[in-house]
Amino acid sequence: MAVREKVPSPFPQRYTDRQWARYVHQGRDLIQEESGIQFALGDITLKMVPKNEPGEHRGVFPVLDRYADQIGINVHTLLTYRKAAIHWPPEYRVKDESWSVHRALDAVEDRFEMIKNPPGGATHWTEDAALRYAGRLPNHPLSKKEKLDRVRTLLTNSESALGAAEEIIRRPDVAQRIMADPTNQRILYQAHQEQRMEAAALRLAAAHEREPEPDEEEGEVDEEVEETPVLRGTKLRQPAVDYRRASREALELIGSGTAFLVDLQDMVPRLHVKEFTDREIRAILDNHRRIRAALDWCDTALASGDTTMDEELAAILAEGDE
Repeated sequence: MAVREKVPSPFPQRYTDRQWARYVHQGRDLIQEESGIQFALGDITLKMVPKNEPGEHRGVFPVLDRYADQIGINVHTLLTYRKAAIHWPPEYRVKDESWSVHRALDAVEDRFEMIKNPPGGATHWTEDAALRYAGRLPNHPLSKKEKLDRVRTLLTNSESALGAAEEIIRRPDVAQRIMADPTNQRILYQAHQEQRMEAAALRLAAAHEREPEPDEEEGEVDEEVEETPVLRGTKLRQPAVDYRRASREALELIGSGTAFLVDLQDMVPRLHVKEFTDREIRAILDNHRRIRAALDWCDTALASGDTTMDEELAAILAEGDE
């Protein structure tokens, strides 16, 4: 008979090995008792509404909902017991393994064999080990991937994810590491650009709110509609395009330009130019030179229809700051 290696108590100052073994034995007995009750309840539901019975899909919930109220249990818990009982017929259940372990392995094809062979030569499965084997998220994630999966599960709601992101980026060390990743930079830049474009589109739409319909003659007023008074000195701006009929590309170009102009109008009056270094001024002016070249290219494309970029322009746009 092989001699089992003695495993020291994890709490040597508090329990003797005999005390610890007694508590473990009592706990396992209770878990077996609880697992037996859970499987028994699942089996009862299969007697009340047999699996694959005609009309099972429509009838199982109303029956078990009423039954759950009668015995004082949540109907969804009862349905979970039923599912486990379906996946684990009585002859394949392992008495020494908990119901939770059976449930964790219920979708594994070779579950009837695997439940008899705990990993790493252990005498029993743990629920987390069973969940990992089944490719499911464990209750206590250990690896980085498992922890990230847990966070993703908790933050499926957009509002919750937004709140968590706001809390996280307020930590300087985390924010710096996020922005050090070029992929994150591109994502945030794209989101910022889309936000600016949407704001510009809203301003453009607001400017067109009072645009007359094309079939209305200028100056003609519907007799039944009371004319809206206009404040003295207010000049309504004639819209450049009909945003309801303009192409998406045209609106994007107008929106991008509008956002750029609005930003400059807000930014330039607040500049502390005297604090700029000569290097910073040269960099800004060089950037403006490239912007003007890009605008000339866009104007030429609008006039000629030719959107190709020549080598000289490509070289200008590819230049870095000195």
